[in-house]
Amino acid sequence: MTTRRTPNLTRALLLVAALIPLSASSSHAQISHRGPVNSIALSQTTTPFDVISIKLHDPATDLPDQQSYNMSIHDDMFTASNVPLEMLVKFAYDVKSDQISGLSGPVSSAHFDIEAKVLAPDGGAPPKLTDGEMQGKLIPLLTERFRFKAHLQPKAMPVYDLVQRGSLKIRLSQEERKDSSWNMNGHDTTMVLTAKSVSMADLAQALADEVHREVIDKTGLTGFADITLKWSDDVATEIGGPNVLSIFTAVEEQLGLKLQPSKGPVNTLVVDHVEMPTEN
Repeated sequence: MTTRRTPNLTRALLLVAALIPLSASSSHAQISHRGPVNSIALSQTTTPFDVISIKLHDPATDLPDQQSYNMSIHDDMFTASNVPLEMLVKFAYDVKSDQISGLSGPVSSAHFDIEAKVLAPDGGAPPKLTDGEMQGKLIPLLTERFRFKAHLQPKAMPVYDLVQRGSLKIRLSQEERKDSSWNMNGHDTTMVLTAKSVSMADLAQALADEVHREVIDKTGLTGFADITLKWSDDVATEIGGPNVLSIFTAVEEQLGLKLQPSKGPVNTLVVDHVEMPTEN
């Protein structure tokens, strides 16, 4: 079996995925990153989910030789299948695994199936919330059902600085278009990122997902660009070969930018308290 990430293009947005055949292909529209400070602030202004169901995942329901986990948002509902608590925390607070500490005990190794729904106040049609608004409701869900408490603690950590290197190979416009978009496609070992009307700060956040480390925009470039970036996935890069192109080389050759190793202050999430979730 080969571990691959499989995002999804529809608004029933597949956020995290699983063990699937190497030949699978996929794409997704990316939820914008806010960082933990903004995620916490948003959670304090949103109303909680109206209906929440949390159950321990039954591994007997998994297909033979295949274990999958996913989270999705669809209008008025958030669903998760076979997800560990760390995955929920990462998505709710917009942090990476190396930014979380203090998560331990039985709850940290358990996997959960979750359905959380927003109801219309008058019993009519359910409200149409943005993905970001739905995402903001996950911190209250963790607080209410897992008795989750945590605080932010800045820490010097390895990061990448996104800088210009040589001749810039993208065209920047100072006019921001309203139809900005992201799309990620994966087929076999090739990954393709296409983006329309995005800033360098947005690009840095998208690259952070792929290099598994915070990326800080230090290009000094203003404006918005249409970008296409192609590279080999993590599995192919680890194996190597004549046709393998790392994301670091792709950024230099195709964009005229560079991911430069550095160190910088990163907000980490320290878990103070967590319990197995209360029953439905």
